[in-house]
Amino acid sequence: MKLYEFTKSYQLFEEAQQYVPNGIYGPRTPTFLTFGSYPAFIHRGEGCRIWDVDGNEYIDYMCSFGTNLLGLKHPKIDAAAKKQWENADCFTLPSDLWLPLAKKIVGTIDNVDWCVFGKNGSDVTSYAITLARIFTGKMDILLAAGSYHGSHFWCQPHGQGVPDEWKTHIHYFEYNNADDFKRVLTEHQGTVAGVMLTPHRHDAMRDQELPAKEFVETVNTLAAKEGFMVIIDDVRCGFRLELAGSAKHYGFNADIQCFGKAMANGYAISVAAARKELKDAAKNIFFTGTHFFSGVPFAAALACIDEIKASGAIEYIRKSGTTLMEGLKQAAQAHGLQVSITGPPAMPYMTFADDPLFEINRFFCGQAARRGIFFHPHHNWFVCAAMTESDIQKTIDVASVCFKLTKEKIGG
Repeated sequence: MKLYEFTKSYQLFEEAQQYVPNGIYGPRTPTFLTFGSYPAFIHRGEGCRIWDVDGNEYIDYMCSFGTNLLGLKHPKIDAAAKKQWENADCFTLPSDLWLPLAKKIVGTIDNVDWCVFGKNGSDVTSYAITLARIFTGKMDILLAAGSYHGSHFWCQPHGQGVPDEWKTHIHYFEYNNADDFKRVLTEHQGTVAGVMLTPHRHDAMRDQELPAKEFVETVNTLAAKEGFMVIIDDVRCGFRLELAGSAKHYGFNADIQCFGKAMANGYAISVAAARKELKDAAKNIFFTGTHFFSGVPFAAALACIDEIKASGAIEYIRKSGTTLMEGLKQAAQAHGLQVSITGPPAMPYMTFADDPLFEINRFFCGQAARRGIFFHPHHNWFVCAAMTESDIQKTIDVASVCFKLTKEKIGG
């Protein structure tokens, strides 16, 4: 096949740098991929596919960084959004979908009694630690080293211009290490308001890890004993692993749970939900944003949650992801390559042995992108319900070609 070219993308990217710092900032930049083997701009999408500005077509395993669960331009979700859009979107007060969605969240997510709405994951993770601090009267927050919880100052992984004081009360431990968790808790005995965890470890640039039973039990037991809050950041995993939430899926006794991304199939909305005991404390939080109250994403979220349940999307995605993971493993082995394919089937990730700088992964993923399969070399992937058996098989076939090229490049 003719390999993709990106003439228009890179012309636009070059010009964009005159008007926008770095042209594209954050993890969407092509410099975080394999520069020269990926597009810089997308023109349109439908189902599991996207088309860049040069007209190249991809099966997208980033699923819009996890927001695309059911398929882009899903007719039921977009119809619900359009119906609200015809009444307008952003009002002086909340739309009349405010209460229906609040009731839907409480009726869907395990062990929650109330909720608040934001726009991005960062909004609700920041809300969650504020709630934990007010409820407990303590300030310290424990995080797993390397975990990502958003771009707000208290948790952003890097960047200049942020005073050290923003992280004065943030302390780190190694995910899945019960002894290290006990260590950091002991070092800050009596001052810990909460621990924030991703449901499983899905840090960038490393294999994923499912939570060990001992680790989950240690967190639950110590939280009950010491009185700190268990906060589950389910922004990335939420609605992909289990409709009732990933805390339930993995066995965490969550006090506060945060969702976003897939809950409205790409429309901008997030939610923090918690137990009834924390609601009085929540009344003392100042939490607002001009677009937090926009009605269109509420309509999309209501339709999306209903469709996930009605369509059996979670089970279908799990099956498709399992087929993908097994196919990739077999294709790699056929070419004499050792790979590690980790994470749940709904959001797998693959790395190569002896590739500490991800140079091999960048080559492989870049070759796949130039053949219409959009993997990410540094970030976990996603599977969506719009992917068919033939899409998965095409992916495995292209991957096999790319494994061959990778083996030829690295030798051995």
